[in-house]
Amino acid sequence: MTRPFNFRMPREVIFEAGCSALAASKAAALGAKRPVFVTGRSMAESSELARLLDGAKAAGMEPLHWREVEPEPPAALLYRAAADIRDFGGDCLIAFGGGSSMDFAKMAAVLAKYPAIRVDEMVGSERVPARGLPTVMIPTTAGSGSEVSAVAVFSFPEDKMKKGVASGNMVADAALVDPLLTLGLPAHITAAAGMDALVHAVESYLSLGTNRLTQDLALAAIRKIVPNLALCVREPGNIGARTAQAYGSLTAGMAFAMSGTAGVHAMAYPLGGEFHVPHGEANTAMLRWVMEYNLEGCSEKFVPIAEAMGIRTEGMSPERAASAALDAMIALGEECGVKTRLRDFGIPKEACSRMAPAAMKEKRLIGNNPRKLTEEAVRKIYERAW
Repeated sequence: MTRPFNFRMPREVIFEAGCSALAASKAAALGAKRPVFVTGRSMAESSELARLLDGAKAAGMEPLHWREVEPEPPAALLYRAAADIRDFGGDCLIAFGGGSSMDFAKMAAVLAKYPAIRVDEMVGSERVPARGLPTVMIPTTAGSGSEVSAVAVFSFPEDKMKKGVASGNMVADAALVDPLLTLGLPAHITAAAGMDALVHAVESYLSLGTNRLTQDLALAAIRKIVPNLALCVREPGNIGARTAQAYGSLTAGMAFAMSGTAGVHAMAYPLGGEFHVPHGEANTAMLRWVMEYNLEGCSEKFVPIAEAMGIRTEGMSPERAASAALDAMIALGEECGVKTRLRDFGIPKEACSRMAPAAMKEKRLIGNNPRKLTEEAVRKIYERAW
């Protein structure tokens, strides 16, 4: 019997080359007259963004470009953005960038409308009290899935941690997934984002919150990501591979938006919070070691994952198929140039003992892991990953 599930997505998702040009019309349909384009500094001079701003002006709008999003954005920066948006009279946020910009815009939309709310009060699940300003998400990388998820992650430097906010009140109103925007991305960004999407797919398939639709979407994502990611890295202008990777990222995002992620993400957060390891790279570094721990008692669940990766599992035991899948995941990361051990980031081994209790605070993720995680187990996993 199919397990019941709750499918929360933006009211409109468009996947098409060139669809980012629809940004102004989608914002107008949401009632916008003074939209705020939210980007990081690296995207601020993008010619594609300039075209979108010109399109908004041609449609009779008065757009603002807020360009101060930082990688792994600190929560405190949200308050400044929200104040600027209110002062401008912004009535819709259009995120243009990777996961950091989209996460930032989802939360800034809430704070701009409700200035009394504090971010730390919303950490965890379903603690955002109401929807904020309308939002349109335009991803420029193929990895985070933030355009369709209800999750936003921020760094809290005072705690040396990253923390997530998950709420249906942050799901975007529209998502425009334009594979053309990923053409020519630097190899290291392509690789890290792509491995992030693979982790989303694997964890959403295995997590305790999984369901039949999640699993179908996750396997579809794996089938696209595995044969195309390295090709995207080697041939940044390959539109076929870029389109397949963008589709894989989108479907992985849809999968984890329902089922959630688990131990890999929980243990990756301290790497980003304390050592500023980018999210996709932190996930890749933890992937094999958390999955090896998860094998006990559920190795048969890895068989469909192995098959989706293109591994011929005929005659293999579930344990052997699972091991082959893990080997292939790490081989893909290494082929793409993503670091796969903690020591490669300059993290000292003694940090493992203090990162373990920090990871255990991510109860939303720790509790979704297919095998129960204890602080001692987490410490040992960090040590194996070192």
